[in-house]
Amino acid sequence: MSFNLVNQPWIPVMTPDFHVKEISLVELFQTWESLREIQADNPPTTLAIYRLLLAILHRAYHGPSNEDHWEEIFKDNGQGAIADLNKWRDRFDLLHTDHPFMQDPVLPLEKAVPIYALHTMSTCQVFSHEHEWSGYSISLPQAARLLVRLQGVDITSLRAFYVGQSSGNRSAVNTPTINAANVLVRGSTLKQTLMLNLMRYDPAADMPSAVTGEDLPAWETGYGGKPKKARPQGYISYLTFPWRRLRLFPENGEVSQLAITMGNSLPDQVSPQKWECGVAYRENKPVRLSLSKQIWRNADAFLLTAEKQHRPRIVDWLADLKLEDLVDYVVTFQISGLSADKAKPLGWSWEQFSAPIRYVTDADLSQTLKIAIAMAEEHKRIFGSFQGSPYYALAKELNPPNASNKAISQQADRLAANLNGAIQYWATLDRAFPKLLHALPQDSHTGADGITRYGFKELPAWTQTVQTAARNAFTESIASIRNYQARAAALRTLELKLADLRASPEEKEAKKAKAAAKRKAKLQASAN
Repeated sequence: MSFNLVNQPWIPVMTPDFHVKEISLVELFQTWESLREIQADNPPTTLAIYRLLLAILHRAYHGPSNEDHWEEIFKDNGQGAIADLNKWRDRFDLLHTDHPFMQDPVLPLEKAVPIYALHTMSTCQVFSHEHEWSGYSISLPQAARLLVRLQGVDITSLRAFYVGQSSGNRSAVNTPTINAANVLVRGSTLKQTLMLNLMRYDPAADMPSAVTGEDLPAWETGYGGKPKKARPQGYISYLTFPWRRLRLFPENGEVSQLAITMGNSLPDQVSPQKWECGVAYRENKPVRLSLSKQIWRNADAFLLTAEKQHRPRIVDWLADLKLEDLVDYVVTFQISGLSADKAKPLGWSWEQFSAPIRYVTDADLSQTLKIAIAMAEEHKRIFGSFQGSPYYALAKELNPPNASNKAISQQADRLAANLNGAIQYWATLDRAFPKLLHALPQDSHTGADGITRYGFKELPAWTQTVQTAARNAFTESIASIRNYQARAAALRTLELKLADLRASPEEKEAKKAKAAAKRKAKLQASAN
């Protein structure tokens, strides 16, 4: 019995006429010029399949070592990948006796769990509503996608002990894709998308990471063996790292049981940042996805490398390709990932935004965008409940004169949470930000020093947009409050806060100095 992923359909792709069909690995590379994208069962599975395909390309071409090699791979049009897949075709057989794809053949049936229970082994049942008596099973193509997803995007959880173990650690760690904003550069076709994410690969130059020994994918070295802490030997090894030990138990072409134990993990104090190319980092921590935060609020993290911040390394490579005129003038980022609280899956995200490629190649432009985003983030304080905030002023007037600060703070917390002013504020900026993003590159001036600076017109206009959005959102949020005196007090506080936020750095410093002098005079007066 065989189900070989090289020639059996299992990858869901979107065709030019927007239909979804399943194709094999070989057919994918034969037709990738006309296909739109991968569209799997869910975003985590789609992300995992993209990463597998990138590993196949890197291994097949041993590159691209530079821009010229990247062009050669583009022109080869997948023929090298097809040849390498055929060379290793027995390693892509899902049901191979000795080395089934992405599986450990020594795992016995006793370690298996029903497929329906796969996610309910965590502390949350959000993703699974099946029951033991439902007879739930999945097809072999679905099983192949599940294996790829579990090795590429999976949360920490307690698993069965590995063969021969009866005590000790059995917790499978988060894969590095969890709780991270994973970046894919999107093209107009599947071929373009894969090629735009095909990172420079030159082991001699330690690009994108140092190589120890021979950098081989796991389908060549095997997915089995006792779980251990280990370093990937290189970038290809990292993309196919066996984070889990898995084995399917098919019956009549369907799979209802799967054995799963912890797999390998990185050594303590070793960060995936050494190998990861699709994630931005701030202070050596991955930029995380937030299910309640708009993706544009982190746009600078994907575009700019600055102090204590590094954009995804694939964007660095994109800048190199642009210098050779190998990419278009607009770049589209697909940001995806699975958010989790320890072993509890919270949800997945699959968002995208487009920006002129100039942001990728011009750090000064990206820095100006960062200033604009920081301005919007500063204004969110308007909707806080701290003492001195507009909502606190509102709560103070709504309470009796002898109310304690604690009682006022508690009501301010409730007002801030229930009146939803911040939601309206961010919704307004959601609509305004794309205009700023595309207008900012045109708002430039080159000085006598030869340095091009941005934002002379657009930053003041953005400040006005942000202030208006904050003013309108807060005013609308308290419109139902019938105590006019309380509303007036809140609006007065609002205008004071807005004035503080729009003040120039020099004005803010002068205000601090004045306040410090006033405190000093007060202390001297009390001492006398």
